[in-house]
Amino acid sequence: MIIFLRLLQGLFRLIFKLPAAWAILIMRGAAEIIFQIVRLTKIRKVAARNIRQVFPAADGEKLADSLLKNTSHFAFEVLCTPFFEISHVDLICRMIGLEKIDLALAERKGLILLTMHTGNYELIPTFLATHGYHVASILKAPMDDPLFKFLNPSRSHKGIRLINVLEGNMYRDALQALDRNRCLCIAADTGALESRHEMLPFLGKMLPVATGWIALAQRSGSPVLPILSRREGNQLIMTVGDPIIIKRDNREEVIQKASNYFEAFIKKYPDQWGIFINEYETKRMVEGK
Repeated sequence: MIIFLRLLQGLFRLIFKLPAAWAILIMRGAAEIIFQIVRLTKIRKVAARNIRQVFPAADGEKLADSLLKNTSHFAFEVLCTPFFEISHVDLICRMIGLEKIDLALAERKGLILLTMHTGNYELIPTFLATHGYHVASILKAPMDDPLFKFLNPSRSHKGIRLINVLEGNMYRDALQALDRNRCLCIAADTGALESRHEMLPFLGKMLPVATGWIALAQRSGSPVLPILSRREGNQLIMTVGDPIIIKRDNREEVIQKASNYFEAFIKKYPDQWGIFINEYETKRMVEGK
């Protein structure tokens, strides 16, 4: 699989020597072909069933198609990220609320960007780094996993610093990034069970939610901004929410505010949440484990 991905990436390396609009058009065309193939497999039924477990009244098949289409484009965007320049990124992405990031960084305490696995969350740090922001991303990546090694050049594009929770001291490295006034990107949903988390009500279920970001914000004094990505037609819309004010004595209020913000998004755009492709993660959420 990795050999195939490297060959495919090598082909797109050549394609991205074309004018930006042409390269993006070809990339999108390839993603559409893969989507049409994938929707004929059992993955569509799995995704539809997962969605209905959380939203029983939803049109599972229609939402599954939208989710698989998003995922197909997501895959090719990540594959091609090492070749992205600002001209490519601006054809793919639009960020609403960038001024909130600038205002937060003006405090010189760094910035925690809290997100979920929606739309193409991987391109949030890429967008910022391509536009000259200093960015670090927290991720969980087994050091000996060939797929993660393959993805690292995409995730570290334009100087993004990767902070691996399985390698070194994550909290020390995160605090250093914030001290250097970087944007620190953290996903608070899937995979949280293996890190510092709490089981919280979400969409009527008990979901393991990462809460280490609260301790980071309290210790560093860094502002926190929620940011979510969704695909709208051929473009990714990245929306920056209002600041989440963290004090020493308002932990429960902060958790509830973040949970409400994310829950409202998923209710409106269930087809944007990647968890519904993952049968294991959906089952774990539904069963509250």
